Amino acid sequence: MPGSIQNTVILAKVETTSGTDAAPTNTTDAVLVRVSGLDVKVVESFAERDVIVGAFGAADKLPYQRRATVTFSVELAGSGTAGTAPQWGDLLIGCGFAETVTATTRVDYTPSSTGLKTLTIWAYINNRLEKYNFCAGTFKLNMETGQVPTLDFTFTGLVTDVAAAAGVTPTLTNWKRAQAVSSVNTTKFSLGAVTYTAGALTGGTEYNFKSFSLDCANDVQDLALVQQESVGIYGRSPTAQLVADLGAAAHAGFVADMHAGTNRALGVVHGTTAGNKVLIYAPIGVITNVQDNVNGSVMLSSMDFTLRPNAGNDDFRLVAI
Repeated sequence: MPGSIQNTVILAKVETTSGTDAAPTNTTDAVLVRVSGLDVKVVESFAERDVIVGAFGAADKLPYQRRATVTFSVELAGSGTAGTAPQWGDLLIGCGFAETVTATTRVDYTPSSTGLKTLTIWAYINNRLEKYNFCAGTFKLNMETGQVPTLDFTFTGLVTDVAAAAGVTPTLTNWKRAQAVSSVNTTKFSLGAVTYTAGALTGGTEYNFKSFSLDCANDVQDLALVQQESVGIYGRSPTAQLVADLGAAAHAGFVADMHAGTNRALGVVHGTTAGNKVLIYAPIGVITNVQDNVNGSVMLSSMDFTLRPNAGNDDFRLVAI
C-alpha cells in the first residue's frame, strides 16, 4: 500500500565529532517541516566500464559512493522565550553559523569560516529509516506579504543506513507558531545607514515592502578520497532581493548608488512578541540591480544585493529576540 508524505519525520542533531552519528531522538530533535519542498533522496555515483563485448549493450556501472540530499522548509518563528535558542538554531549551525546566547535577551546567529559543525539527520519516510551523518547545508530565507516566513534548507550528507522501520511520533511542542508577514506583524524595511546593536536596528530609511529573500549560498562540497569521505562548507556568497515601494526619487537614487558602487546596509524585524521576533540585518549590501517590478498594473521596485562582510564573518545575521 502506498505511504503518505504526511507521516514523514525528520530528526536533526549537531554532531559532537563530525561524521560520528549523534543519534537524534523523536522527543528532542524532531523538525517541524512544511510539506511543500520536502524531498529526501539517496544519490548513488557510478563509474562506467568502457569495454567492448562484441555486441550492442549498455555499459556496466560500478557503484563507488552514495550521498543524501535532504531538502525541507521550516517556519521562521522564535522559541517563545527571549534568550532561548529557537528550534531551527541547530539547522543554522549545520549551515556554518555560530550561535551566541545572551540570557533572557536574544540569540544571535552569525556566519563562521572555521570550526564548522555538521549534523546527523535521520529521516523516517514511507516506513523506512534513512540515516545520514556529516550533513552540511545551505538555506534561503523567504518573507512575502500574506505568507508564512520560511527558512528553506538543503543538506548534503553521507548515507550510513537505509532500512525498513516503523515510524515514530515526533515531539514538536518547542516549535512555535509563526506569524504571517503583514503590516501588523512585520516592520517596514530599513535601507541605508542602518546599524545593529544588542538586538535592535537603528538608522536608515524605512520602506513599505512586498517581499524579501536572502540566499546564504554556502559552497557545500563532498570530498571523496580513498579511506576518507566527508561533506563540508568551503565558502559562501550570500545575496538578497527586495521588492518594495521605493518611490521615484529613491529608485533613481539607488540606481545612482549602484553606478557609484555605494553600499547600503539593510534590515527588518518580523514578529510582535518578545521571544517570538526575528531580526535580519546585513551591514554591507552591494547593489547589483535596480529595476521595475510589475504585477498586473501595479509597479513597484526590485533591488538585488550581494552581501559582504564588514569586519569578517558578519555578512548578515539572524537574531531571535
